[in-house]
Amino acid sequence: MEKKSAVPAQRVLILKADRLYAEILRQYAERVLPQARVVITSSAAAASRELAKHPVDLFVTGLGEALEGDTLDLIFRCTKPPSCARRVLVVTSRREYRTIAALRSLPVQGVFDSAEETPDAFMHAVQTVSAGARYWSASIVRYLKHLTAAPTALFRMLTDFEQVVLSVIGDGCDDTAAADRLGLRKTTVATVRRELHRKLHVQHRGDLVRVAAQQGFVRFTPDGVERPGFALLTAAYHPRKHRDPSWERIQLNVA
Repeated sequence: MEKKSAVPAQRVLILKADRLYAEILRQYAERVLPQARVVITSSAAAASRELAKHPVDLFVTGLGEALEGDTLDLIFRCTKPPSCARRVLVVTSRREYRTIAALRSLPVQGVFDSAEETPDAFMHAVQTVSAGARYWSASIVRYLKHLTAAPTALFRMLTDFEQVVLSVIGDGCDDTAAADRLGLRKTTVATVRRELHRKLHVQHRGDLVRVAAQQGFVRFTPDGVERPGFALLTAAYHPRKHRDPSWERIQLNVA
């Protein structure tokens, strides 16, 4: 790993729905960065407002449903120029395809597996990322390698545009509603849906909903349906350029 000169983080933002968990993360972060100003938020919306007010040197975030917002898309927005987060450390134990694929494609310096690693390892992760290097938990790296090597991995089976459509119809909506959401003809969506049935070896619309939920394309919450990383997945997608099945592929780097 390339060595870089350490630059202590002056402002740290922690996004975690569980306040007690967030306080624990704060304590560990302050051990590594005793001079830093650490701010805690409990929702994606609150974190977005905080980032808009004050760019941060280190953004430590979870990915749970209780954050009341799409954290993957928040990371995507805050790392695009002009960036409001210099470095990002994700704390998660999630293993859905969509989550891991999105993290692989984002400019994230660190991913910490909270289910597998110790608090001391978290402090090491904070120290490494704050110094400008990368820290990905070995368990996450192993899963990513398994994911990309599997012949049945979704990124091998489905085009990126098919994944966009799966994200939309994954809540059970009909072809008309999906077409309206994507700015496409209903016949185009129907063609893609039939191809999804064929590739995923399912027969009914409900089966697509099940696959979409299992693979992390949709999450059903008390506040409605979430589509993790949907803005990221569709960032290069322009509906007017894709009025027929000969669409260009979205460049999502998960290989």
